[in-house]
Amino acid sequence: MEYDAIILGGGPGGYSTAIRLGQNGKKALMIEENKIGGECLNYGCIPSKAIIEMADAISYLKEMPGVKSSVTIDMKTWQEWKWGMINKLTSGVEKLVTSYGGEVVKGKGMIVNASSVTVNNETFNARNIVIATGSTPSRIRGIDDVLYNKEILDVDHIPSSLIVIGGGYIGVELGTAFAKLGSSVTIVEMMPNILPGTDTDLSRFVERRMNSLGIKIILGAKVDKVTKSGGYKVALASGEILEADLVVMTIGRVPVTQGFGLEKINPEMDGKFIKVDKRKRTSVDGVYAVGDVSGPPMLAHKAFYDAEIAAENISGKVAEVDYMAMPFVIYSDPEIVTTGIKTERFSNVPLATNGRALGMNYNQGVFRMYVDDDYVIKGASLVAPRASELISEVSLAVEAGLTSKDLGMTIHPHPTLSEGVKEAAEATYGKSLHFKSSSR
Repeated sequence: MEYDAIILGGGPGGYSTAIRLGQNGKKALMIEENKIGGECLNYGCIPSKAIIEMADAISYLKEMPGVKSSVTIDMKTWQEWKWGMINKLTSGVEKLVTSYGGEVVKGKGMIVNASSVTVNNETFNARNIVIATGSTPSRIRGIDDVLYNKEILDVDHIPSSLIVIGGGYIGVELGTAFAKLGSSVTIVEMMPNILPGTDTDLSRFVERRMNSLGIKIILGAKVDKVTKSGGYKVALASGEILEADLVVMTIGRVPVTQGFGLEKINPEMDGKFIKVDKRKRTSVDGVYAVGDVSGPPMLAHKAFYDAEIAAENISGKVAEVDYMAMPFVIYSDPEIVTTGIKTERFSNVPLATNGRALGMNYNQGVFRMYVDDDYVIKGASLVAPRASELISEVSLAVEAGLTSKDLGMTIHPHPTLSEGVKEAAEATYGKSLHFKSSSR
């Protein structure tokens, strides 16, 4: 039979494409070599947030005034729980794909041409091919014997010391979590600041918190060599030698474009990524690309969105991507989230003005709202606990073209962190209730 689409990859982009195609009455075949759910569900987004949740819970108890506690961490039991949770999610995703008429084949898919793919010595044909092969951790040539996100999230004990090579969002998230779990953590970053690409007036809240946790941050440093003999030794270009029980490499990710026959169709590339248009079409007729492999930012929620756009176009409709209001989240402490764009007119409301935050023993952070000259909301930056749960309200406002007064006049429950978003909106027009604003 001929499928409407063959999808290479069963991660967020791949399985979402299959589900949406099924919802549109189309027949999809999804091929996955490893585990359904891909890197995000099995080795990234979900397990990393689970370990952050555990670390935050322990840290919260330890630092809450008036609470005295001692905690024993059994990582083997936690790992059993983690994999049980992940397996429920992966099986649920696979059932969703098949419930909408999609088929799933486990194996290594290889492109034959723009309408054929082989897997397990069998050839399948389709009107369209969707490439959703994702990304893999970046590596430094000559440095092999280190851990990456997959391995560090599978440890059966908390290391007494940990060196994190890379101070981007993954390194900061994991380093902070393990510091809270009891590891002595050192982060090595070659740029002059942690969280490169993030405004320093936002990242300073995180750096301050990391310092309070005892995390050693070495900036402007290049790693020359890593050796393992019992423990690890990390040699820096400066001549300094660092030692630790474990070393994890978190220097970014690269798209997977090798090993599945991409050269057989030879699509136009955009650097390391497959070039696509706003409808997620490649330069090859009938071939689409979604998620990490189709360009930055490499985010699971971008892959979900890409998948919906590609599926709509494959189904005969016209849909184009618009990433204007796509949130970016750093699960640091406090969390940093952004959406939309920056403008010259914006507000700054300190987290310390929020009663719910103070009741949670948090006072470091900010709620910032960006508007245009007509007070139409264009974006926001939030630094706060659970900021990731607050940003969607602003993304919706950006998408809908709402004004800051629309949001400011929306009743928010009290006391909640979400009131900070309301106050930031009000502050853009000088009427924040709990903070005398000076919007710019």
